[in-house]
Amino acid sequence: MAGQLLLVISMPRKALDRSDLLPYHVTARANNREPFPGALREVWNVLTDEAWCISALYQVEFQALVLMPNHIHAIITVPKYDLGKVMNCFMSSVTRIINTRTGRSGHLFGGPYHWSLIEGTRYFGHALKYVYRNPVKAGLCSSAEDWPYSTLAGLIGNAALPIPIHYTRPGMELGLPLDRACEFLNWLNRPFPSEAEKLIGEGLKRKRFDAGVKRSSRRKLRILDDAL
Repeated sequence: MAGQLLLVISMPRKALDRSDLLPYHVTARANNREPFPGALREVWNVLTDEAWCISALYQVEFQALVLMPNHIHAIITVPKYDLGKVMNCFMSSVTRIINTRTGRSGHLFGGPYHWSLIEGTRYFGHALKYVYRNPVKAGLCSSAEDWPYSTLAGLIGNAALPIPIHYTRPGMELGLPLDRACEFLNWLNRPFPSEAEKLIGEGLKRKRFDAGVKRSSRRKLRILDDAL
């Protein structure tokens, strides 16, 4: 029995999807899905300070970062290091600093982060819009650019950027240059059709955003194309 148990323990884990070229949609929730402790502005300052640190230390490229009252959304590319190492450093540092400032201890995040690898321009556009529209969907603001805890304001020139933002990746061009900010915002503030939003939400729960879509009907692909 002991030999059998040792054999099970020593078996390698299934390889994880990692990429140095494709971006990830990453989410992390606060412990027990409760609001982050302290003022949201302070949480945002800590979050962006530590995001700046990992962008410098690990050459992480942020495409988007949004803080919600009880979770965070990010689109990032990690060309030089393993995503797990980067996120462990990021979440540990954010936890330590916020715990110190709020006089608390224990977990800040409720479990590990979730990631979904984004393949192709179609899926990158959906993920970017989904992240920036999250506060609107939650009823926290009426327009995506009105949410203060988002890199969008800095991206369109309404505020200073707290971290470097790589708006697109090679092969992920959206055809919406930032010198046409009005067109970009019109696109962001146009809601997803309900059926498309459901498909996107389900897709971002998978380890590869396109996983179910590639095996789906042409009708679903057309729904996603029409939503861009």
